[in-house]
Amino acid sequence: MPNHEAAKSIVINGAPYSKGVEQGWNVRDSLLDNKMLKRFLVSTTHCLLAIDPEGGLSWRVHSGRGLYFGLALDPECRIYVACRNTTLGPEDETIRASERGSVLVLDQSFRVCDELTPPFPLRDVHGIAWFDHRLWVTCSFDNMVAVYDCNSGDWSRWYPAPNPADRGRDVHHFNTVRRMDNQIWLVAHHFGPSELLVYDYPSLDLDSAIPLGRMAHDLFWLHGAVGTCSSAEGCLVNARGQRLRTGNFPRGVATTRNGNLLGISQNAARSERANQSGVLRWYTREWQFRADYVLPGVGMVLDLMAIEQGQYAWEAMEPWPSMEIAQGEYNALAAGNTYGPDFLKHCPDISEWHRPEATLCWTAARNASLLILISPGETRLRIEVSSAYPASYHTEIYLNGKRLGELVFEQPGILQNEFCIERDSDTEHKLTFRVPYLWKPAELIPESCDQRALGVAVHLITLRCQA
Repeated sequence: MPNHEAAKSIVINGAPYSKGVEQGWNVRDSLLDNKMLKRFLVSTTHCLLAIDPEGGLSWRVHSGRGLYFGLALDPECRIYVACRNTTLGPEDETIRASERGSVLVLDQSFRVCDELTPPFPLRDVHGIAWFDHRLWVTCSFDNMVAVYDCNSGDWSRWYPAPNPADRGRDVHHFNTVRRMDNQIWLVAHHFGPSELLVYDYPSLDLDSAIPLGRMAHDLFWLHGAVGTCSSAEGCLVNARGQRLRTGNFPRGVATTRNGNLLGISQNAARSERANQSGVLRWYTREWQFRADYVLPGVGMVLDLMAIEQGQYAWEAMEPWPSMEIAQGEYNALAAGNTYGPDFLKHCPDISEWHRPEATLCWTAARNASLLILISPGETRLRIEVSSAYPASYHTEIYLNGKRLGELVFEQPGILQNEFCIERDSDTEHKLTFRVPYLWKPAELIPESCDQRALGVAVHLITLRCQA
C-alpha cells in the first residue's frame, strides 16, 4: 500500500488535487511505479480479456457471465470483476430491474475462486474499488453503492445522493468510486453535465461537488490533475480544463509508467452495442498516440485495469487471436482523428454554419469557425472542402487566427490540402474558413431553389502525425 501521509489534498481552480497521490491513490493503482506493469485486464460486454499492448498479445480470461464491468485488485493480487450476468441492453427498465449482478473473484491463475452475491440485488453494476478491506460496487439503477466487508462477509448499502428523494432511482448514474486519502471520490454521470462528488471518509459526509465532463466515466490523472472520460464529447478532460480528443465513446482508462491504455466504444443505439467491436488505444505516458487494437465482436469496452505481469500465471490462459492491430495509425473502425459533418456541435457560434447534411456542412458566414482538439504528436491538418459556385472561388484557412493557406476553386468541385500545424495547448483550437463573399444557388444556378447564403462545404477534417 502507498504511504499517503505526505499526500495531503490541496485545491487548484476549485478542484481537489494531490501531487503525492498521483503516484498511487488506492490499491488498484498502487503499482504505478512498477516497471513490470505492462499488461492489462479489459472488461467488455461479452468477455474479460487480458492484453499486452507492447507485445501485441491477448488472452481470454473469462466469458459467459457478461456484461462484465468494474475491475479491482486487493493487496493479495486477487482480481474482482463485476458482472451483470446478462448482455441484454439496459434500455428496457424491466430488464434492468430484474438484474442480479455479482462479483467474481479470480486468483493469480485467473481462476474463479469465489463469487460475491449480496442478499439484495446488484442492478446495473458499473465501476468498483477495493480499499479499507471493503469492496465498493456502484449500482446505477438504484443510485447506490453496495459495500462488501471482506473481513466479516457482510454487505451494506450506501445511498450517496444528497437529496433523499433521489435515492433508490437512477438519477445521478453513479459509475466510478475511488478512495483518495481521507476522501471518497464518486462520479455522478447525470446523463449529461457530470460532477465529481467528494465525500469525507469514513463519515461519508458530502464535502463538495465539482463539474467534470459530460456523461463522465472513470477517474485518473491527466496532465497532473484529476481527469475523466467525457464520453458524450468523445474526449478526456481534467479539472483544469485540459482536453484530449479520442472520438466515439471513451470509457475505461489505465495509466502506467509504460504507457496509458484507453477503451473506446462505437457510438451506437443501446440495442446495437452488444454486437459492436471495441477499440483499445495505446498512448505513451505523455498521451502521444502509439497504436490501436480492435477487439472484434466484444461489444462495448467497459473498464481497464493494469496488473503486474510477474504476479500471474499467464500460461494458464487461453490465447485470444482475434485482436487486430493498427500500429502507428488510427484504426479505420473508430479512428477518432477526424471531424465530419457532425462537427457542428463543436462550433462556437452555430449561426456561422448551416445544418449538417449527410456528407458535408456549408458555411453560412464569411468567417465560419469550429473548435478542434489537437492531440500530442499531431502535426498535419488535412482538409477536404467543396465549392458549388459556378466560377472561380476560394477559401482561406486559419488556425487560432494564423493563416495556414487557401484552397482555390477554378470551377465547382472538391479540393483537399494538408497543412503543417503546431499544437500549443491541451485545450481547443479555433479553425476558421474565410470566404470573400456569400452567394445564393437560386440566383446563380439554373433550376435551383436554394435561397441559402453559402460559402464552401466542409466534408472532412483529419489530424495526423507526421509520417
